[in-house]
Amino acid sequence: PPPALLSPAGASLCLQVALEVLHRSQSPACSRLCDALIGQLAPPSLSPAESALVWGLQDPQRSRLLEAAMAVVGPQRLRELFQQQLKGRLRGVAAHRVANHGLQRLLDHAPADVVGEVLSELGPALAEPLTQGHPGVLTALLGACRRHPGLQQEALRCLFQVGHAPSPLVSTPCSARPRP
Repeated sequence: PPPALLSPAGASLCLQVALEVLHRSQSPACSRLCDALIGQLAPPSLSPAESALVWGLQDPQRSRLLEAAMAVVGPQRLRELFQQQLKGRLRGVAAHRVANHGLQRLLDHAPADVVGEVLSELGPALAEPLTQGHPGVLTALLGACRRHPGLQQEALRCLFQVGHAPSPLVSTPCSARPRP
């Protein structure tokens, strides 16, 4: 059964609006509400092989509220969520019909180091979300790389690999290039 946060159906929308208002007003209550929502909708897993956040992002009812929280939570908390619950699981998230939207929101707001790690993990497999009909993952990743100029050359290299076009930049595959 859905948690009380999601029923009635309008409760999720109200909480999403509350997050946006608190974020815009720069209230410290925003980060507390984000942490409470993430803790309720994606509680930490006891098993390192599982990720409650991935599970929550795959659930159509929970995912919208989790996406809203990720959009306003701040770079440090996004970094923690990525490291603890998403790293190593991105291919499955990117290919999932619902969870890929959460990955897109993460990329919309992630700091450069997180975007770089996502690019390293997903870069060699960018064609997978496209074949699943999720071009938004590629669009969000490229948009994030656009905001972080140091990642642009590697992003272009990976993009050329998706299209099977020879890269005019370098012939080294994006996964073979060492990270600085």
